[in-house]
Amino acid sequence: MNLLGKSFSVLILLLSVVFMVLALAVNASHRNWRDMVLADDGLKAQIESYERTNDQLREARARTQAELDREKAARRTALAALQTQLDQLESQLRESESTVQQLQAKNTELAQLDRSRAEELEKLTAETTMLRSQIRKEQQDRDTLFAETLKLTDDMNALRGIVQLQEDRNNQLLAQVTRYKEVVDAAGLNINDPLDGAPPERNGNVLVINRPRKLVEVSIGYDDGLREGHFLEVTRGGRYVTRLRVRDTEPDRSVAEILNDYSEGTIQEGDRVDTTIE
Repeated sequence: MNLLGKSFSVLILLLSVVFMVLALAVNASHRNWRDMVLADDGLKAQIESYERTNDQLREARARTQAELDREKAARRTALAALQTQLDQLESQLRESESTVQQLQAKNTELAQLDRSRAEELEKLTAETTMLRSQIRKEQQDRDTLFAETLKLTDDMNALRGIVQLQEDRNNQLLAQVTRYKEVVDAAGLNINDPLDGAPPERNGNVLVINRPRKLVEVSIGYDDGLREGHFLEVTRGGRYVTRLRVRDTEPDRSVAEILNDYSEGTIQEGDRVDTTIE
């Protein structure tokens, strides 16, 4: 065997060793993907578990939304009933005030008439006995007017009592309305906010991004009507980027979680944040 034959023999030996090592490496790194997917704790079982959990969360959210809608409807009904009752009482109060003014005008007129008759009576007392019958008649007329005046005075006092009761009731209703407003303010609600629980239309910007924790800080907060659980839409130059869920709020800023399922790009500082987008 010459030198060339020996060289080929050595080369064939080296290549055999190399191919054997490669075959052993491939065999060691081989995985049974079917077993990984169909095993009891495999990928398919995990996906089914996640889907069941997601369905349960959707049902819980639907129940919570239904309860919230019922509570809002009950609140609107109660406020409408109170407003109707207030309008009725205000109408009754205006009617009572008008009646009192009319009675006061009539009482003034009767008082003036009574004074006129009294002066006439003084003149008649100086007349002769021929005029006594006329004096007695005038006295009877005066007594009749006086009795009518007393009756009207009693009616006026009764109406004043009714007016006072109406004023007290009106003050009570005003106090109730004030209390309802305090409760609404304490609950952080705004009567101009949408009744479906969505945040008002606001926009801001992304201030800070914590990518390892998938959190961002935005420039709108509690004073802008933002609450925990609200969703925010992120855009850049009119292009949709991703969706955020609010986790914590401060008066002028909030911390939100990046929802990767809605991501269509990488969020950046300075991106526009809206509570709703058209």
